[in-house]
Amino acid sequence: MKIRKWACVAVIPLASVACNSSTGPNGNGGSQAVDVIVLNSLSKTIQKFGISNQTLTLIGPTINLPANFDGVAFDFIQDLFVTTTSSFGGSQIIFGALSTGEQIVTSFPGATASLADAGKPTLVTDAAGTVGALVPARARNSVYIAFPGQATAQLLASDVGEFVERALPFGAFVLTVDANLDDAGGTWEPLGPPRLALHSFITGEFFDEVVMNGAVGGTEALIFQSNLIFLAGGGLDQNTFLPEGDGALASINVTDRGIRDIFALGGNGLAMEAGRNGLVYIVRSKGAGTLDTDVLTFNFSTRNFERGPSNPIQPKDSDGSNLSCRVVSARLSGQMLCLTFEQSAQGRIVLLDVEGGYIDDAPIGAGATDIGVIR
Repeated sequence: MKIRKWACVAVIPLASVACNSSTGPNGNGGSQAVDVIVLNSLSKTIQKFGISNQTLTLIGPTINLPANFDGVAFDFIQDLFVTTTSSFGGSQIIFGALSTGEQIVTSFPGATASLADAGKPTLVTDAAGTVGALVPARARNSVYIAFPGQATAQLLASDVGEFVERALPFGAFVLTVDANLDDAGGTWEPLGPPRLALHSFITGEFFDEVVMNGAVGGTEALIFQSNLIFLAGGGLDQNTFLPEGDGALASINVTDRGIRDIFALGGNGLAMEAGRNGLVYIVRSKGAGTLDTDVLTFNFSTRNFERGPSNPIQPKDSDGSNLSCRVVSARLSGQMLCLTFEQSAQGRIVLLDVEGGYIDDAPIGAGATDIGVIR
């Protein structure tokens, strides 16, 4: 297999040069541009919203994902999106067009393809503009690359970890985020500390790793240049499944694999998104045993919190009450966007000011888990 030299190594919208820096699709020919894209995992839909005069407006028809869809993350470049289905839904990679909703499915190779257990996908492009998706297969401890229109994904690297949640490009390497959980035994208990590993993009061979001693779980990682921040979400009580409050955030130099700092979150880290304004937004449970949340912000440049565990942002609802968000990101202006998570009813997308004050909201589908902010 010929491996291309992938040119895009920073797939986070921190600046206009990032991969996801497109102005986005319009609403099927509508005059208002799309500003925000939302993935609703339980209702199996993608929705697009515009923001004009401080008002959220649904743009175009809702995109309906396949009936077996159960994924929790997506990625997009211009009009192309990708998302995945886990082993419970049949382990598939779904490419689609944001403007039309048209979709095509890519499978994993082998007789047990449905059991591969796809994780969070990441779109990458090569110097010629060819787009592919890096997809971890958690049950196979491997990373695959898939291309729109090809029926089967190709193995890129094997033996990359025990429960790999994310695969990201870094120069000539694939960087994997291993939560190190016992999926083979069915307990999903930690087998040890989470790990970051580098494998060759050409051969798949192991190069080096960073072991996050003392941390629990591996939820997400974001790279900007050689700087990486790693979210160790923390554990869940095995009886109540409530957060144990032991989440952590690590700042790492990927070039020398040095851990600069590890910050205790004072709660579980539920989600981490790179805002368009250059800050990273972490949704945190407010201590142990609670699903109530607030928001922390981290600055890549200073490698420190703008609003840390002792000074979080508490989003507010229209009546002034505390608002619990599942995911938060931000616009170029610093205005925040919060997704609420509802299991059996419509959730909401809520537009907030820079301090978390309510501006507007709109209904979304059930079980919102991921957001893409274009501007």
